[in-house]
Amino acid sequence: MNKYLLFILILLVIAGLGYGVHSAVLSHWSSADLHDWWIGTGYSLKGMYGVCAINSLIMVFLLVGVDYTMPKFLGFAFMVGLFLKAIASYVYIQAGLNLLENDFIELNFIVVFFLFLFYDAYVAYFLVNQQEIEVKK
Repeated sequence: MNKYLLFILILLVIAGLGYGVHSAVLSHWSSADLHDWWIGTGYSLKGMYGVCAINSLIMVFLLVGVDYTMPKFLGFAFMVGLFLKAIASYVYIQAGLNLLENDFIELNFIVVFFLFLFYDAYVAYFLVNQQEIEVKK
């Protein structure tokens, strides 16, 4: 299977499962109506997952492209992509920082950000190890 298709499929599964589990946990643990928390902020859980999934999709294209053209610079490309992803995520969430007293937006965003960060690390790890396997043969 093509690397792009495999990584996109894994990204869709992680985003879907992550969103489902995250929304189930929020609805189970919250005695108040969560809809009221989201209304005043301008953010939504779907929006957070969408932004982070798009950032990770761009990261996948960057990493696979670098792996194809300059495989020795894959680690550097991962660090640059991670830095740019962190900046893009900050720009997205900046208006929601310190908006609510209980850090509702910040905590939800951190969970989503780290979920997709682990996915990006998995992609980089897979590409680096795939390269080492090809060299050993």
